[in-house]
Amino acid sequence: MAIRIHAMDKKTFSKCLHKLYEEKQSYKNDILQVSRKIVRQNHNELASPADQNNEIIDITISYDGTWQKRGHTSLYGIGIVGDILTGLVIDFEILSKYCPECTTAKRDLGEYSADFSFWYKAHKPECSENYVG
Repeated sequence: MAIRIHAMDKKTFSKCLHKLYEEKQSYKNDILQVSRKIVRQNHNELASPADQNNEIIDITISYDGTWQKRGHTSLYGIGIVGDILTGLVIDFEILSKYCPECTTAKRDLGEYSADFSFWYKAHKPECSENYVG
């Protein structure tokens, strides 16, 4: 307690973090949807009339990926798929070798405890650790 301001409780902080995550996901999906729509429109303009209404279109893409640091010590990376014709990003994936919530739970509950195992089963679908290697 510094200058009579109470710190936020862990559960409250986690709820706020989860809400921000959901809003970010929604925003990301909206932006990618717009990008994909523009890519589809541009490719349809160049396609033959028979191919213009196809659900799946043939496009040329470029993929690039990078990690935060060189070597094998980086915890975060990103992979990006871009359309060659428009230059727009049509998909990306953020890779993480680290989850702060898992680290905290391992410390507080014990990594090999039944409590941690139960907690992890519920947490696994939204765990930010999505890469091992």
